[in-house]
Parts: sequence; structure tokens; C-alpha cells
Amino acid sequence: MEIIELKKNNQLTQKETTKKAFFNLEKTLVALRGLDLPEDSVIKINDKIKLINSFQESNERKYRRKLLIHKSNIINFIAKEHGLVPEKYYQKQWFALGMVTFGIPIGMIFSTAIGNTGFLAVGYPLGMLIGSMIGKQKDEKAKKEGKQISLSFE
Repeated sequence: MEIIELKKNNQLTQKETTKKAFFNLEKTLVALRGLDLPEDSVIKINDKIKLINSFQESNERKYRRKLLIHKSNIINFIAKEHGLVPEKYYQKQWFALGMVTFGIPIGMIFSTAIGNTGFLAVGYPLGMLIGSMIGKQKDEKAKKEGKQISLSFE
């Protein structure tokens, strides 16, 4: 079974942001067509594409949101079910996680040690840096294991 084509709605792809969202989803689908995915996974992906292709409203903003949500859902589904991830997947994920997991505690330590709550914000960039480094290591590991899809977005 093949992943179906995404139909372009010219009326709803006037703005650059919507065009970009459409082409990013289309690029994702092209990359997934090159993989040997089980039939049940292809069916689930096709269901999401059918929802987009059947979009009837004339609101471009809602259409763009639907494109972005379904692209994210498809990527997360492939990552969860098959362990396949696009380039920089973990780096983007751990960027935010590092800020919360490491940045807040580091900031608390700085602000408590100095006695000024203004230094709480010092931990955020450090947490982002630590998170990015962890994510980069996980991306490199995925690439070595052959679980990285050659897919990057602007």
C-alpha cells in the first residue's frame, strides 16, 4: 500500500507561512514513501492525509494549523511506532526539556547562593545548552543506528 498524495488547495495556500507548512508536510510524506512501512502505519498516515484533503472551510489560518498539527502527529507516530526520527528531532525536543529540567534548578541554586532572585534567569540558557547537547548526542546515536530519516525543515 502506498501513502496517498497531498492535494494542494490553491485558495488556501496564498500566504507564505501556509505554503511553507504545506511543502514541509509534502516533504515529510515524500521521505516516508521511501521507507518500507507496515500497512497499518500507512493506513493511519493516509487517514490523516484524507482529513487534510477533505478540508472544506475557507479559512487559511485553520488550514495551516491543520497542516502543522498533522505533520507533527505523523512524525511523532513514526518516532513512537518505528523509532524513526527526522534530523535534529531530539535536539529540538531536548532544547525545551533542558530549560525546564536543568535550567530552573540551576537558576534556583544561583539565586539562592547570591541571595538575589534576579539571578534565577541565569539557569535558563545553561539548561538550554545542556538540553541541546543531550539532544545532539541522541540524534547522533539515532543516525549511527540507521534510525534517522533524511528530513530537515527550514
